[in-house]
Amino acid sequence: MRAHARAAAFVASAATFVAAVWFSPKEVPRAQAMPPFAQAYGVSCSLCHTQVPGLNAYGRYVQRTGYASLDPNVLRRALPVWIGENTWYDSQDPTAPHQTQFGNLAIHAVGPIGSDITYHFQQWIWENDQAGDLDTFWVAYNNLLHRDGHLFVGLIEAPGPSPFSQWFDLAAFATPEITVGEHPYLLDANRWGMKLNYIKGDLDAEAGWLGSTQGWGGLSDFSDDTDKTFQYKVAYANPISPVEFGAYGSYGSFPLAEGGTDPYHSIAGYVQRDPFHGVPGVLAVYQSAYDADPGVGLGPAASTAATFELYEPVLGKGLVALREEWTNDGLGTYQQTGNIDFSYRILPFVHVYVEDAMAQHDIPEWRYMIWLTVPIRNVK
Repeated sequence: MRAHARAAAFVASAATFVAAVWFSPKEVPRAQAMPPFAQAYGVSCSLCHTQVPGLNAYGRYVQRTGYASLDPNVLRRALPVWIGENTWYDSQDPTAPHQTQFGNLAIHAVGPIGSDITYHFQQWIWENDQAGDLDTFWVAYNNLLHRDGHLFVGLIEAPGPSPFSQWFDLAAFATPEITVGEHPYLLDANRWGMKLNYIKGDLDAEAGWLGSTQGWGGLSDFSDDTDKTFQYKVAYANPISPVEFGAYGSYGSFPLAEGGTDPYHSIAGYVQRDPFHGVPGVLAVYQSAYDADPGVGLGPAASTAATFELYEPVLGKGLVALREEWTNDGLGTYQQTGNIDFSYRILPFVHVYVEDAMAQHDIPEWRYMIWLTVPIRNVK
């Protein structure tokens, strides 16, 4: 079966699955938070997470409001700083094949400044056994449009489905990162820029202007050779409903190696449903994009990509996930990839993740990670 036919079959299957679970009962989800949030409120991480770091409906609401949906007076009960350490193994890592990497240490800080401003900061102290760079650094002003508007500035998460930025699989998503000729799409990347989120009732509307993906070096990068993108998202996203669905897209211009630019645009639809009463969670995405000039000697390209994933809590504190993805760059390259993941919470702030990743014409790739998140305890 050709890739575009498989993608069409995927969309039909996803629609059938969503229709089957759409009208099932709804309830307030279990929630889990970042270590300082969990500590301040005295709750388990399951308040906002299906499995750390993947968010449930309420956790996604906290994320898109820039934490302004939480009480700043409660958050001040705990110090906002926590430490993360990743022990990592990848059987096909070209920098350290068949070796476990211990050098992945990051410092995080999250929380409120006064009553109207919130922030998130993550700096790698050591990453892949080398000196680390900035991962995330944004400040949000939350007193706009009757407090339903949240203006983010800094190295921010691009508007898109929450799993693109926080998920429990070790493999990145192929759909938002498809490459067409010279142009790699960055629809799930942290990028310097600004975005406005308007969150009211069931509506999640986001729009951002995004530039460099680099850490500290990208802060002042306004050069012509940087991909600049307008990206947006509109979704039904009720914080107490397990179902979220919507669309995201982009318009931009990518600088080509031999001069000129590639004007491009993309649009995608997605649906996510949290696990509920023995029915697995689902994430389904279908994306189409158009590149007017993807590179020297290449004609215009209409690309498509799709993601379908099922995930289900198991063994009390564990979760198993199955993902399949298809990409067609519109230039004759079709790719099918998949992964099987298992994660387990060993201790309140210790998680283990194991993955088997598969791709066409390649041997299976094995990965594991042990993630330690240590809050600095100072509950008032």
